[in-house]
Amino acid sequence: MAAPQLNFLTLACADVERMAEFLRALGWAEDAESERAHRLFQGTNGIVVALYGAHHYEPHFGPRAGGFRGFTLGLNLASAEEVDSVYEMLHGVDGAELLEEPFDSPHGFRGFSLRDPEGNIWDVAWKRGSTVTPDGDLTWSGAG
Repeated sequence: MAAPQLNFLTLACADVERMAEFLRALGWAEDAESERAHRLFQGTNGIVVALYGAHHYEPHFGPRAGGFRGFTLGLNLASAEEVDSVYEMLHGVDGAELLEEPFDSPHGFRGFSLRDPEGNIWDVAWKRGSTVTPDGDLTWSGAG
């Protein structure tokens, strides 16, 4: 059996529609089976991102945490130039709070971070030596 892979990610949202608008503004296609209460976005690389009301989870798991939640969502891009282009595009996206300007790290990255309308932190980056296909499949430098 192959190792299980992350292929479905659900974000518990206070405002599902506002978050759906944010993902649409990034250019993500909403799946035909999406419903008002449970939005679905099929990535070209196979991952499905779902948006579901936080109130459905809270009776079982407690309220959503505020502040930094201990994880970031990553958008890895094919080039440093794409990082700069996405940064500029996000200036016009309602609900995107750019937390820093793109920077080059000593670890071979170019990237920046942003906060989405639900308070999740996203890292947008390019890593020297990694490859990203037009469909968004990522091969990390040194992998395999």
